[in-house]
Amino acid sequence: MRLSIKRACPPVMAALLAAGLSVPAHAAFVQFNDRATFDALGPFVGVDWGVFGPDGTVISTPDSRVVGGLTIGVGSSQGALQRYDEGTSFTGNFAVGDHLLGDAGSESDSFIVRFGPSVKGFGTQVDSHYIRGDYNGSIELFSASNVSLFTAPFSGTNTFAEDNTAPFVGITSDLANISYAIFTIDQSFDPNIPARAGSLLINRLDVIAAKVPEPSPLAVLATAVMAFFAFGFFRRQALT
Repeated sequence: MRLSIKRACPPVMAALLAAGLSVPAHAAFVQFNDRATFDALGPFVGVDWGVFGPDGTVISTPDSRVVGGLTIGVGSSQGALQRYDEGTSFTGNFAVGDHLLGDAGSESDSFIVRFGPSVKGFGTQVDSHYIRGDYNGSIELFSASNVSLFTAPFSGTNTFAEDNTAPFVGITSDLANISYAIFTIDQSFDPNIPARAGSLLINRLDVIAAKVPEPSPLAVLATAVMAFFAFGFFRRQALT
């Protein structure tokens, strides 16, 4: 029994659309601990914190700068962050001369970096500000609707060595859904200070921006099939 084109068209198009145009329901995240490996993933925008001013500049937050077409915002519940340079105003485990962004003296402060538009990933080195010796911390990622997406832990040892051994933390998502990140250091070892705080510094931020995806072959085929049947339908309508 021959199946007419009119009857076959809907299931054919539905199958093509399902195969070629579907999107994943949940994002997958990957954490990296090496800048070279992270940067090799693809084009990135390097955000040098010098765009917020020279060493010693106190940044009244929220504040933002446009770098490489991205809006990079910085925030703090204290209302201030500060620019530091390794080897000048800060001694830790970054490379000498690194331009750093850090808290402005608060042990209980939040430390937030925002992205506009949302991005697929970013990476930076992190060091504690006031803890000397071993430390642990985390970077929690959020969507534009304030949903917690992923938490990346990190650990390091502040030795004053200025030897570029501050831990690198890079995170990627398979969706461009990272709107902002909150950085914290674990201080639960001392009952006299808040258990978690933004008392830390970060150096250059490498950001993987969203890319406009190229249509898959199946998606192109599905579009062509839909256009073909739509053309035939309207042609028949015009002839009747």
